[in-house]
Amino acid sequence: MCDVEIIKLPYINSTNTYAKDNAQSFSKKITVIQAERQLQGRGRLGRDFLSDNSDGAWFSVAIKPEKNTISPQKVLLMPILAAGETAAAIEDIYGIKAGIKWPNDILINGKKVCGILCESRVVDNNVLLIVIGIGINVNQKAMHPDIEDIATSLFMETATQVSVDLLIQNICGNIVCSYDRMRRGNTDGIIDKWNEYSIMNNAVITYTKGQSLHSAVSKGIDRQGRLIAEQDGLTIYLDSSEISIKSTRSK
Repeated sequence: MCDVEIIKLPYINSTNTYAKDNAQSFSKKITVIQAERQLQGRGRLGRDFLSDNSDGAWFSVAIKPEKNTISPQKVLLMPILAAGETAAAIEDIYGIKAGIKWPNDILINGKKVCGILCESRVVDNNVLLIVIGIGINVNQKAMHPDIEDIATSLFMETATQVSVDLLIQNICGNIVCSYDRMRRGNTDGIIDKWNEYSIMNNAVITYTKGQSLHSAVSKGIDRQGRLIAEQDGLTIYLDSSEISIKSTRSK
């Protein structure tokens, strides 16, 4: 990766928090913060992300866009971009095709192997900072009892041990290239790649809106990264609702 600063830390509470707190001091437009262990890893919707071991890839990509090069609307595509490029790197290295659950959880055989948390700082419609936090279970030989029913590792699925640094380098290289294309106005490839790995096509889902649960059938994502779904004969578009797959059977 050219012109990218890499910061490696033995441990930290959260690489995303570190990136947001220290972005002004980063010397490059793109900085990768990598921790051997995270003590307080964070996931979407305020959830904890268990990452207090040295067997995983725990890192954040902090991007400081030049003024007026990325709109707040395009920032909404960053979770989609990160998920597609992470899944592609996993396939390139391990030869296994992971699936993406909207918007950016990565699963293998129905269990979560990777979570992604994207955050941004926008002032007066100007995007000052984008932070892509990625946590991957890489070389764990067993999962913590609290999550063993829902989570897995790349080693557990492939019996292949890979350098964490190598995996991070490949993912970050993918993200940097894809971000550069997006910055220059090409977003079609981002959507297409996400759809290539999606497990959401014709999946029966539930989603929350307010305090209510609803059922629908997902139909992929649109050019803004929203989930397209059919509900009671109508096409709807979901933004940040919590989605959980109940079935992958087509209607």
